[in-house]
Amino acid sequence: MALSDRFSDPPGITRWNISARDNPSALDFYRNGINDWYQVSEIDPVETFFSQNVVYHFGPYVLGRGKSVGQVLVRGPEQIRRSGLDSLAIMLDLVGIKGNVDGIDVSTPAGSFHLRDLARPSAFKVNAVDAVVLAMPRDAAPRWLVERNLHGLSVDGTPRVSRLLTGHLMALLEAAPSLTLEEGVAGIEAGLVMAERAFLQTGEFTASQTRAAYQGLRASAVTLIDQSLRNPDLKIETLIGALGASRATLFRAFAMSGGITLYIKQRRLESARDALLMRVGRRPTVAEIAHAHGFVSESHFSRSFREYYGHAPGSVEPQGPSGAPRPDSNPGEMHYGLVLDWMNGGARVRS
Repeated sequence: MALSDRFSDPPGITRWNISARDNPSALDFYRNGINDWYQVSEIDPVETFFSQNVVYHFGPYVLGRGKSVGQVLVRGPEQIRRSGLDSLAIMLDLVGIKGNVDGIDVSTPAGSFHLRDLARPSAFKVNAVDAVVLAMPRDAAPRWLVERNLHGLSVDGTPRVSRLLTGHLMALLEAAPSLTLEEGVAGIEAGLVMAERAFLQTGEFTASQTRAAYQGLRASAVTLIDQSLRNPDLKIETLIGALGASRATLFRAFAMSGGITLYIKQRRLESARDALLMRVGRRPTVAEIAHAHGFVSESHFSRSFREYYGHAPGSVEPQGPSGAPRPDSNPGEMHYGLVLDWMNGGARVRS
C-alpha cells in the first residue's frame, strides 16, 4: 500500500460499554482486562459498576476517553513490568483526582491536566472516572515532554491556553471517527503544541508536590504486600522493617486507601476471590482459602467478604483452572489488550 493511501485510512477504533446491571461478570472482566495497566481496588459502588471506553489509534498516538465508578488505581512495579509500556501520556481529568505520582502528591480539581510517564509508578483514588487520555511512545513524543522530568506535573484547566487545549481535545474525540490518519495526527500534534504552552508556561509543582518523602514508598509497599498475602505473619512492623520507613510515613502513603491495615485486608479479599474463581469444583474449600489468606476463621473471612463484595464467598462460581473470565471470552466487550498492543507499536485493528 502506498504511503499516501495508508494516511488516508480511517483510524483504528475500539469501544466498549459494560455494566454490572447488564452483566454479572462485568467487574471480573474489568479487573482481568485492566490487570496489566493498574491494580484496582475499592470499587465503589460495586452494584452499579460500569466501564465505558472509546479509543482511537492515529499513527503513533492513542487518543481515548474512559468513564467508570470510583476506585483506587495503582500502577506499581508489577504493572509496569507486565505492560512493557515506555510511553508518555497527557490526561485531561474531568472529575478531580487525588493521589501520588512516584513521590509527588497530586490533588487537583475537575478540568485539570496531568502528565504521566507510564514507565514510572502512580497511585490514585477517584470518586469517579472520566478522563481523556492522549498517549504516545517515548520515541514519538515531542522533545519538551521527553527531556524534562515532568512526571506528575499538573496544570489547572482555567487559564486560557488550558481551556483551548480542552476544547481542542474534545473536538478531536468527536471528529475522530471521520478523520483520516493524516488528519488525526495533524490534529494531535497541534494539541501537543498547545500542551507545551500550557505546561511550560502555567504548570508548576506545588510545595506539597515537591516533597519526595513518599517517593516510590507506596509502590514498593504494594509489591511486598502482594508477595506476602498468604503469609499470616504479614504485619505493619514487617513492612516498616523491610522498607526502612517510619510508621507515620507508611501510614500517610496509604491514607488515600483508608489506611494500610484496610488496604492489606482488601488485597487479601481480592486474592481470595481469585482463588475461589480458580477452584476445580469446590476444592479447595472456603475455609482452606480463608486460612491461606491470613483470616483467623472462616466466619471472619465470610463476614469480611460479604461486606466487601456484597455476597458470600460460597456463591462465587468456580471458573476452573483457567481462572477468571478473560475479556476475549466475551467478544466485543473489553479491549484493553488491543489498546496495549497499539501503545506498544502493534498493528492497527479496526473493531
